[in-house]
Amino acid sequence: MRLNTRLYLLPAGSPGNCISLRSLGCSLFFALLIITLSEQSLHANPGNRAVARTRSQHGADTPTYGAVKTAVEVFRQASKSVVAIYNYGDSGTLQSLGSGIVLPSGDVATNYHVIEKAGRLTVIYQGKEYPAKPRYIDRFRDVCSLDAPGLQALHVRLGSTKILNVGAKVYAIGSPKGLELTFSDGLISRLREVDKGYYIQTTAPISVGSSGGGLFDENGRLIGLPTYFLNQGQQLNFALPVEWITDLPNRHAIQAKANGVETEWLNKVNTEEEQQDWGSLLDICKRWSAALPQNCSAWRYLGFAYIQNGDLPMAIAAYQEAVRINPGDAHYWSDLGAAYGRAGQQANKIAAYEQAVTIDPDSENSWINLGVAYLDNGNSEKSISAYQQAVRIAPDNVGSWTQLGIIYGRNDQKEKQIDAFRKAVRINPDYSNAWLNLGSAFQNTGQFAKAIEAYQQAVRINPENSDAWIKLGFSYRDATQLSKALESYQQAVKINPQNSNAWVCLGVAHGMAYNETEELAAYQEALRVNPENNIALFNLGHDYLEHGNQNKSLEVYYRLKLVKPELATIFFNDFNHLFYPNIPH
Repeated sequence: MRLNTRLYLLPAGSPGNCISLRSLGCSLFFALLIITLSEQSLHANPGNRAVARTRSQHGADTPTYGAVKTAVEVFRQASKSVVAIYNYGDSGTLQSLGSGIVLPSGDVATNYHVIEKAGRLTVIYQGKEYPAKPRYIDRFRDVCSLDAPGLQALHVRLGSTKILNVGAKVYAIGSPKGLELTFSDGLISRLREVDKGYYIQTTAPISVGSSGGGLFDENGRLIGLPTYFLNQGQQLNFALPVEWITDLPNRHAIQAKANGVETEWLNKVNTEEEQQDWGSLLDICKRWSAALPQNCSAWRYLGFAYIQNGDLPMAIAAYQEAVRINPGDAHYWSDLGAAYGRAGQQANKIAAYEQAVTIDPDSENSWINLGVAYLDNGNSEKSISAYQQAVRIAPDNVGSWTQLGIIYGRNDQKEKQIDAFRKAVRINPDYSNAWLNLGSAFQNTGQFAKAIEAYQQAVRINPENSDAWIKLGFSYRDATQLSKALESYQQAVKINPQNSNAWVCLGVAHGMAYNETEELAAYQEALRVNPENNIALFNLGHDYLEHGNQNKSLEVYYRLKLVKPELATIFFNDFNHLFYPNIPH
């Protein structure tokens, strides 16, 4: 006897009629397991990241979107912009060597530690040597640029860390031995938000001596400078954001205004920050703020030092002093708002961000911060208003449009949600998350053909995204294209055999196709991966019920009772109705 009783994994907000469940004597039950496939808000970053626009605030061209290049094409293009840098001491001996990247300006970008304590610098390109000297230096960020007169090299194409996703493919190129280039590929494993952009952790191996070389995206655009790796049982490779390179002239101008005393303090702070010696940093910032009590930078760095040492109340007090001294600086209010947020003081966080946008109503990041704060506080209407301001300032910010669409969806404004996601994919047709969100919006409004088209774009961009294949399977299933749904789920488990939910979806699809052996095997595999997957337990139990296996059904019931009691109750009622139909229940 076959029971048409299976629970299906649903994306958030899916129509209820997607579950086929016959309840034997009990109320119809819909089990919704919210997979983190829907509303993918920008790399697990609830703060939403600002994304590239037509022209950056530094005047540099942002990348144009095009077809993804092969590894050979990336190397052929990007390697022409990579140079070697030799650092000679005062005695003329070679102290160190590193790599560098030729910028559109003709200058060479590299890490500051590559040129530190240099008596003489030379740039090597295609076997020729060019004398070089520093143009801009930022010790705090460990980045600098060099002037190398006579250097004629193809300049790099600049990208942006603000449009990156964890899991995206990247390539590292360096010149560790001064002549031959090394080339490696990997994935972005983590993005850490910093001022102006995102610090990148990647699985792409970075050779010793490749500091200052380039980390490139799949279109051959520079997104960061590899800086170092740590080998403590595993290799950890990092790259500082390309935005820090384009920000060098601005940072240089700011630092040039500092008086000699402040510069001395800044140098001390930079040294401890580079070493990540947070205790020493805190001690220096305390002495700095005591020596120059009216210096806003001293209090701002003191707040940062307290945060690094885990002392949020003192960090808040330091930022409060900075805004007391200079209440007209929006940056200080934003710092204070972030500290309030870390401390869970939602009302104060919102008030600080509101002050920041009052001071500078054209600050995109301040509006984004305020939008996130409103959303965290449950005020979606005000969050929408804040993001509308953000896209007014930066209408080509794909991240803001995507987040705005997500909030529209939560507010049940479906047409505006779809419109926002459509704007996002028009801005960047290669932004996978925007296509995923657009697909979910179409799915939730019953437009299954359009959902399929959107999800197909998402898997075209990132074919290794197991969850995207699951969502595509949902749409095929709802469009009654069962064979294609099966293919999608099979692709999902092939990509990630540890995805328990993918096995459940595959099992249900096999059940709908009356492939009973494959259905059973899929549920068993789901439970091997995750023994507490309650949907897999429920469906496996019903499979046993259909085949009259009372003992195994009871075993599943007891397991289900531990992980999902309410679902176990429904299962138990089904069990009694099937095996004891004449007993009143």
